[in-house]
Amino acid sequence: MVLVRKNAKSRLGWRVESVFKIGLHKKDLALLKQIQAYFGGIGSIAKQGKEDMYAYRVSSLRQMLSHILPHFDLYPLITQKRGDYLLWREVVLIMKSGEHLSMKGLQAIVNIRASINLGLSEDLKTAFPDTVPVLRPIMDKNDRIIPHPEWVAGFTTGEGCFLIKILNLSKSRTGYQIVTVFKLTQHSRDEQLIRSLIDYLECGKVYVHGTVVDYIVTKLTDITDKIVPLFRESSIKGVKFLDFLAFVSVVELMNNKNHLTVKGVNQIKEIKASMNANRTEYFDIEDN
Repeated sequence: MVLVRKNAKSRLGWRVESVFKIGLHKKDLALLKQIQAYFGGIGSIAKQGKEDMYAYRVSSLRQMLSHILPHFDLYPLITQKRGDYLLWREVVLIMKSGEHLSMKGLQAIVNIRASINLGLSEDLKTAFPDTVPVLRPIMDKNDRIIPHPEWVAGFTTGEGCFLIKILNLSKSRTGYQIVTVFKLTQHSRDEQLIRSLIDYLECGKVYVHGTVVDYIVTKLTDITDKIVPLFRESSIKGVKFLDFLAFVSVVELMNNKNHLTVKGVNQIKEIKASMNANRTEYFDIEDN
């Protein structure tokens, strides 16, 4: 993020702040602590807005130059957020040079800010009427190549989910049909990247709904032979790992045909009832 806010103590009347932030549900507070430790303990973690959300935040210019930029330069983002990063990086370097303390430099930052995330607020548009948004970096197909399974695991940690669907089916002996679902969701601007998962994982389908694009795998053999082995080898982090383990237990029950019995369906119902939004069990930082 790039924050441009009024400040009476500043010579220009404005204060610029560059911020790197990751927000997660409180159940993944331990994961935020791991991320902070990975970056050498810099930054801070605090509650964010809603009571159940926490954010890891780095706003020190020195720390961003020493830790954040080197990391994302070495491990580039491959979603469209990479464009936001490259623009944000320009602002950090402008601040490093001290140019943000001049009106010319401040306007240059506002021009960049206009092309990051959701653009300028109405107040900033009014305060800086000469703003000309810079062009966003263009991400070509070479910028959207999935690099390795660990990337998929990290992406799933943030954007994926493991679902168990229990559908009424009168023709079934138990009265139910069980469906296991692996799902990744992203803004439609990253549709090409999401579609590349079909080739990379050799399974699944893509569905577009307005501004949302979903990658979905439901075929049990694909779940068993491709999805489960992938995440056993390249581990998901945080509380979602617990959902993965629960998901695997249902897959195993289904492969053993237990879902075709009333007892098996009841077991699956119990597992489903403790997953995702219903989960009350969290990780300590050492667990994952």
